[in-house]
Formats: sequence, C-alpha cells, structure tokens
Amino acid sequence: MKKYINIIHHFFIVAGIFSIAACDNYLDSESKSKFTEDIVFSNLDYATKAVLSAYNNLMMTDSYETTLAFFYAMDSDIEFKAGTNDAAGDARLCRYQADDNNSRLANTWNLLYQTIERANICVDNLPLSPIWNGEYADATRRLYGEALTLRALAYLELIRNWGDVPFSIHSVQDGDNYYLPRTDRDEIYEYLIQDLEEAQRYLPWLKDIQTAERVTRAFAKGLRARMALAYAGYSSRTPTETRRGGKWREYCEIARKECLEVMESGKHQLNPSFESIFKTMHAYEQEIQYGEVLFELPYGRTKSGRVCMFIGMQHSTSDRRWGLSSSEVNTSPYYFYSFDNRDLRRNVSCELYSYREGGASAGLQRITTTWMNNFKMSKWRKSWITPNMGGDLSGASYTGVNWPLMRYADIVLMFAEAENELNGPTQAAKDALSSIRQRAFDPDEWDAKVFHYADSVAGSKEDFFNAIVDERAWEFGGEMLRKYDLIRWNLLGVKLQQAREGNLKIISNDPAWQHVPDQIYWKYNPDGYTLDIYNQDFRVPNASSTTIPGYTRNSWMSNKLTESGYVEYIRKIGLGYDPAKNNHLFPIASSIIVRSNGTLDNSVLP
Repeated sequence: MKKYINIIHHFFIVAGIFSIAACDNYLDSESKSKFTEDIVFSNLDYATKAVLSAYNNLMMTDSYETTLAFFYAMDSDIEFKAGTNDAAGDARLCRYQADDNNSRLANTWNLLYQTIERANICVDNLPLSPIWNGEYADATRRLYGEALTLRALAYLELIRNWGDVPFSIHSVQDGDNYYLPRTDRDEIYEYLIQDLEEAQRYLPWLKDIQTAERVTRAFAKGLRARMALAYAGYSSRTPTETRRGGKWREYCEIARKECLEVMESGKHQLNPSFESIFKTMHAYEQEIQYGEVLFELPYGRTKSGRVCMFIGMQHSTSDRRWGLSSSEVNTSPYYFYSFDNRDLRRNVSCELYSYREGGASAGLQRITTTWMNNFKMSKWRKSWITPNMGGDLSGASYTGVNWPLMRYADIVLMFAEAENELNGPTQAAKDALSSIRQRAFDPDEWDAKVFHYADSVAGSKEDFFNAIVDERAWEFGGEMLRKYDLIRWNLLGVKLQQAREGNLKIISNDPAWQHVPDQIYWKYNPDGYTLDIYNQDFRVPNASSTTIPGYTRNSWMSNKLTESGYVEYIRKIGLGYDPAKNNHLFPIASSIIVRSNGTLDNSVLP
C-alpha cells in the first residue's frame, strides 16, 4: 500500500498528517502537498514534521486533555463528576456506566490508534532512512526515540482503559490482516517497556533542549516506570478475575531502577514552591531551572486546550474579570480536610470558595456554602492566567494552558513505592517520601511533619505503602492520576467507599471530624474581591451564637444530612462502580466491534 504524507500547519506547531490511500483513484492522483515515505524520511525537516504529527494527535481539541485526562480518569476518591447523567454520556463515562454506544469511546479509540499508526510509520522508516547515519544521525535517532515513546504512551492509555487490546508494532501495509484480536496486556507491556529502554538512549535531557513540550530522557524513564508499576499492579482480566502481571517483581525492579537513575542524574529537582509549578504554566511559561514538569502537552491560547475550563476553580458565566470556567471535575470536603492543616499543598489543590458572581460583582470569591457542584480542584484557575482572559475573552473556551503528563515528584514517589515493595521501608524509601513532604511544610515543621512522620509510618511495609497511597493523593490531586493508581493497587472500591463515608461523617457532625467547622467566618481583604477566611481549620466555640467583628458567619459542614442535595452529591462519588465486578474497564464501542469482522467483542467485561 502506497502512503502519502500531507504536511500542514496545526495550532502553533507544524505537523505532518498521514493519509493512508483508500482506493485506486486516490493512488493515481498526485498532489504537490503530498510526499511518499521515501521522500519524507530522506529529509530531516520532513521527518521531524512526521514525528510531530504523532504529537499533534494528542493536542487536538477534545482529545487527550479534554477527554482522556478528564472523563476517562474519573471517578476516584478525589476527583469525580457531580450533576445528573447526561444524554451525551460524559457523566456515564465517568461513573462506570458507559455502554458501547457512547460516542466518545469510538473517538478516543480511533485517536489513539491513529497516533500509534503515525508513530509506527516513523519507527519503521527512520532506521532505514539515509539520515539515520552521518551528519543528522543524532537528530534522527532522537526522532526515533520520540516515536517509540509516543507509541508507548498511546498504548498505555488503551490498556488502562480497555485492558487487552489489538497490538501492532508496524505500520499498515498492503495485504496486512486489518482485523487484529485482543493481545494480552502483559505481552504488550513487556514489549513496550523494552522499547522504552532503547528509546531513552536516543532522547536528550530536558535542560539540553530547554522545553518540556517534547518528550525527553527523563519522561521516557518515568513512563517506563509508570508502565512497569501498572504491569506489576492489579487490573480486571476476565469477568471474575483481577490479578497482577505475571512477572510483577521483575517489573517493580525496573520501575525502581528507572526512577533512581533519574534521581541520581541531577538533571531534575523538586521546585521549592509547589504553587509556582502551576502558576508558571498559567503564565504560558516553562520552568526549566528545576525541571519538575517532565513533559507537558502544549496548547494555544484561544486555540486549544481547556485546562482551567473543564477542570479548575469555577467561575460564573458572567465573570468578566477572569472569564468563564464551567469546570466538570469536582472534589469534596473529605479531600480538603484529609490534609494536615499545615500542608502548603492543600490550598493550592482545593479551596473553600469559587468565583460565582457576575455583573458588578465580577471576580468576587464566594464561600461555597452550598458546595454541591461548586467544590472544585483549584490547581487550575482562570484568575492565575497571565495575561488574564476576562473582558472580551471572558467566554473563550480554549485557554492554551499546558497539561502536565508527568512531574519529577511522581518519579520520587514511584521510587519510594517500588523500593518499599521490594525491600520494605528502607532509609532510601523514607528519604524519598521525606523529600516530597519537606516541600509541603515550612522548615520549622519538618521535625514533626517530615522526619518524625516518615519514621512513624515505616514500622512495616504495609504501613509505609498506606503512607504512599495518602501522599500521592495530597501531591497529585487534580492531575487525574488517582483513579489509575487505585486500580493498580486494587483499592478502587475501598477508597471510593471511604470517600463516601468520610463525607457523610463530616456533614453529620461525627466526633471523628470535630476539627471541621460547623460555622465559617469570612470577610473580604482590602482588594475587595479575595477572601479572608478566619477559621477554615478549627471550630469557634459556641459558633452558632458567636460573632466576630468584621466577619460574616455562614453555616458550614455539620448537620447537612437534613438537606437531600448534599447527600445526593456525595452519592455521586463512584456511582456505578461495583466492587464485586471491579468494572473499571470500558467497553469497546459497538461501531468498532461491527468493523472488526468478528475479532472483537466485550465478553471479557464483568
């Protein structure tokens, strides 16, 4: 089959879009804008654009960032979707209730396989090209490493959402069997994890290229570790079986090795300021000095990317100061109050207010006293975007804020997890956990909150594992990693139930949650629109009758069980998940099954 490659502009990146010939008439028609593979891969510029076309798929509107990162990655004990089930099926997709007629299933499946095909074309052709050796050898090998990494990333998304999937490592050729059955996910993982060992040899470090918008050596190592831990973890295999990968211990060793190599390289560090990681992205900048963000998907302001729109703090439709944010991703008081009240990450990750006013009150922070549908993840905020998107841009959907796919903090915590799994809570594991917590607390808190804490949870392998489970919740809330973590730990049902019960206890004034205020006191700061909350972490004695000069008092969390809306909100967490079935995998879309010539079905689902 003869293939042509179209070279086009998409957003702010030049990308080659592959078109596979479908009929003889198409094959016979030549175009000045079309190039065959032998031409494209004889030229470094064209070959670069061919690899960028695989990136391009991940950046397309309503693709990775809007669909995979949000709808597929909910629900968990941290991030979930409130509201009713919708006709389009997005809520059902989030709630373990998707059926095979959901249109997003086919769109996402096709997008990922198109990405794989584009990467396969590059993987097949680059080593055979005249630029593989000679003057452009290093640059060509880098492109090859990028294609291998992007292919692995696309397959990871397929596996963790659909389980065993069709697997091909070569581009489509004339005479190929187009109707591939499912391949066991362990086999796919094993192949791609080996691929990534090769890919990283060709990839530069982030500081060598000064951008996190292309995959680098640390990201390939981190992706290899993430895939190895997924392989070593649990997932649903048949309607009645949930188990780990066959060689799980060997793959824990791989994860440990890769993370340790990144840590010992000295090429990446934790940014000393947790908040600045996210504010930097809101300013359309990349932080290279520390290199905490290993890879982020690039978007274009007003052109693409709905970070701060589909996820983040909520803004009214008429907020002309900062602009609209509908925010589909909810969290809950249980998550907010799970943090140590001295943890600096808490009020970056979630807040007790939203922006719900318009008109003359545009941009005002408002206490979420009715927190159904308004309690949001707040690492993403329209109010942080610089320059802001209020005024004439207040209704714009596309913010252009990049989406981070991996941070160095993930490397550190994956190391701590793998080290503990293999060797128990060693000093190396404790040091890794402590390094994450040192950033989370002021130095004068370190003795109690960091070092004593690390010692206190290191009494056993199980205790330290539970501490890692908690730490990843506090570190990555709103980055949509939690659901997949819980699946591989076989804790999805357990944690969903804990979140529901925890929230119900908070609003029923349970003695275990006496630190949660039943009344809250607030006033506006001198700027007139930001809030000063007097007691977000403690109860004021006799609060129902106490006044504090200058502050407004509102009823807060306790005794909300009398209001059906609060209870219904809480019951949305994990709605549709059945622990007996472990039904976290999605069905293959009916349209894909129809076109599979009988090779695919959904019989493996519970």
